[in-house]
Amino acid sequence: MKPIIPFALLSAFLAVGAQGAATDPVGYTTATISAAFSPTSPKNNVIAPDLENSASFAGAVDSVSTDQLVITGAAFTPNDFDQSAGFAGLTVYSYYIEAADGYWAQIVSNDATSVTVEAGAGANFTASDTITIRRHLTIADYFGALNETGLLADGVGDAGSADNIILIDEINGGTNTIFASTVLGPATTWVNDSFEDAGAFPIYPDQGVQVVRRGTTDLSVVLTGAVDLNGRQTGISTGVQIRPFTIPVDTTLNDLGLYTGDPATGVVGDGTGDPGVADIVTILTNGIPANYFYSTIDLGSGAGWYDDSFVAAPVIPAGSGLIINRSNPTNSSPFVWVSPGATVAP
Repeated sequence: MKPIIPFALLSAFLAVGAQGAATDPVGYTTATISAAFSPTSPKNNVIAPDLENSASFAGAVDSVSTDQLVITGAAFTPNDFDQSAGFAGLTVYSYYIEAADGYWAQIVSNDATSVTVEAGAGANFTASDTITIRRHLTIADYFGALNETGLLADGVGDAGSADNIILIDEINGGTNTIFASTVLGPATTWVNDSFEDAGAFPIYPDQGVQVVRRGTTDLSVVLTGAVDLNGRQTGISTGVQIRPFTIPVDTTLNDLGLYTGDPATGVVGDGTGDPGVADIVTILTNGIPANYFYSTIDLGSGAGWYDDSFVAAPVIPAGSGLIINRSNPTNSSPFVWVSPGATVAP
């Protein structure tokens, strides 16, 4: 059952988008970055955006030719949605297109009437599909263009002296580390480890964020954006990944649809009380990890999610990221997680 988000918890403003853009319910959410254990012992935090940028365009697909989608009634400015340049030569995207069923794809380029998506993604769209184009959230969107979040900065370009924002890079491989610094001038800006301005670096819809906190006070990340009513299709690969969820209030693992009963479409559970044969979801609370697995038998609170001491999983704070380890002896092949969207009550 999808959680219902009382509209009183969201701002009453209406999002105003570009041509053809729909009106999205918008609001704000808050995630916590916990302080370091001590000045010499940083703390890992895993958080994730649970809102998105308001629509730049909303409409429908007119036709599909390989990976080019012609959009009904579009009058785009050519190249407005093109993939980003810079960032040490990495392949980086600025915009994505999403369908009503939660499927989304990166936009490579556009002309006046169409967008070209990443290779192979065009096969997932058909004529008459309802679509929305959005700009990816960026580091500046999430943490503040001028580091309004208050992450520990560094003046000489030493990432080891600052709080680190770390994104697993599944497109280029490896990780991207970003931190606040004055190394590019008198003002504090976001830089990557190549000392490029990284405020515009994107956080993709399937990415959670690791924050290594060296500062000694707790911080709040306040994100303003549109509520995802469609839900989201997110690829879960073999091994470990950090993923977001799209419900912008405290929720439970049971609400997120990770377990479907079919190991080809969801995490593998266990019916014997042995978490070692199931997929594991890890949640960090104040820097301390807790591992959970889905039990198909009653371990005290019915079938559902438990830790390895058979304690039922607690409520997950809004803005948390999920560390998902798809590694089990039954089926560790990739699958697509269809996570639910929020339902906004009037």
